[in-house]
Amino acid sequence: MVNFYTPKKKKIAPQQLTVTISSLDSFGHGVTHHKGKTIFVKSALPNEIVDIQLTEDKKNYAKAKVIKYHNKSAERIIPKCDYYQKCGGCELQHISSHLQQQSKYDALIKLLQKESGAFLEPVLAHSPQIIADQPYHYRRRARLAINIIKGELYIGFRQAESNQIINIEHCPVLVPQLDKLLAPLQHCLRKIKQINALGHIELIYVDSGIILVLRHTKSLTETDTNLLKQFAQNHNLSLYLHGDDLVHIIGKTEHYYLINHLKLTFSPLDFIQVNSKINQKMITQALDWLDLKSTDEVLDLFCGMGNFSLPMATLCKSVTGIEGVNALVEKAKFNTILNSSNLCAKSNFLTSNLDDSQQFLRWSQTTFNKVLLDPARSGALNVIIEIVKIKPSKIVYISCNPATLARDSKLLIAAGYQIAKVAILDMFPQTKHIESMLLLTKSG
Repeated sequence: MVNFYTPKKKKIAPQQLTVTISSLDSFGHGVTHHKGKTIFVKSALPNEIVDIQLTEDKKNYAKAKVIKYHNKSAERIIPKCDYYQKCGGCELQHISSHLQQQSKYDALIKLLQKESGAFLEPVLAHSPQIIADQPYHYRRRARLAINIIKGELYIGFRQAESNQIINIEHCPVLVPQLDKLLAPLQHCLRKIKQINALGHIELIYVDSGIILVLRHTKSLTETDTNLLKQFAQNHNLSLYLHGDDLVHIIGKTEHYYLINHLKLTFSPLDFIQVNSKINQKMITQALDWLDLKSTDEVLDLFCGMGNFSLPMATLCKSVTGIEGVNALVEKAKFNTILNSSNLCAKSNFLTSNLDDSQQFLRWSQTTFNKVLLDPARSGALNVIIEIVKIKPSKIVYISCNPATLARDSKLLIAAGYQIAKVAILDMFPQTKHIESMLLLTKSG
């Protein structure tokens, strides 16, 4: 057999540089440039001079970590969470709220201009519209992971860039009602005999009270179930066990939150916005932008159980809500009946897969003069094509993904719409997630 000589690859020493950070990207990384290459520096802020070490070096960009700070930005603050350096739940607690919000707004504007070709000078002539509230104790819903290490149970969130679970006993982004429940819940779960059967925990706090959903992979014994039942009773919780099915154990079975004096019921497994105060402000802003009149006929796409539909139905002639999940459509219908005394619009809800244009005939033949849509991260590409045919005078687009928002906006702009308003929704303070909303109007 012939042996070929292969020289050993030389290890390249990590490159170290001293740089000045010029700006912040939407992920909270400092941005600098060296010899024409953009470098993204973790934990560095604008105007800071830092010694960095490259951790990744690509053709057009590089990533780096800070070795030494020569000065600290005025926008740098002390994180409130004891687990901040390890937990991956939040990434931006070292950055002031103002800089977090401004960097997200700037990133959204830049993306819209680049990818959609939007003419945004009229928008930029005004101060950034940032819909915000309290930076901590805002999250009313959380999913906690469970991990068993050497027979010891831990609950918490995943470590940054890892699958390891960081054990937590308090969390400053959770609403106080959930935050103070973490330590006693952990104490209770450690008494469970079948700890290996436990999956994850869902905690929800709404106007009707606290809901606890415990996912399990095997049936729990009567002793373990009674232990959980007693814990729920002591803390006035609605307890559900979620194996193959969702099973109510104790507590209330009607769950709801209030919005615009309306009562919206939901199931513990249904999606609801995690930030109740921003949800209220978001709805208020959407109603203001749509400027609803008693003659308006509104189409609400991806309507869920009526988060936007019902508030709109207090102001206009008709609301048609479209949703792909039939259980949510049925809930929207129930919520309409529940709030009928406060609604003036004729309301209609239909189940239709909004990714499948073949199902659009159920609703696209109706006349609508205003449209609201709130899609998932994948956006609403097929729906946008249909909206263009309907030709509404105003469109409010709520988005949790700037990339698909820019893509879909490009189609609307090509069809004669213009972006009249842009707002950032500070739905998830201390994190890199960008929530936003646009008002698009028909040119001319």
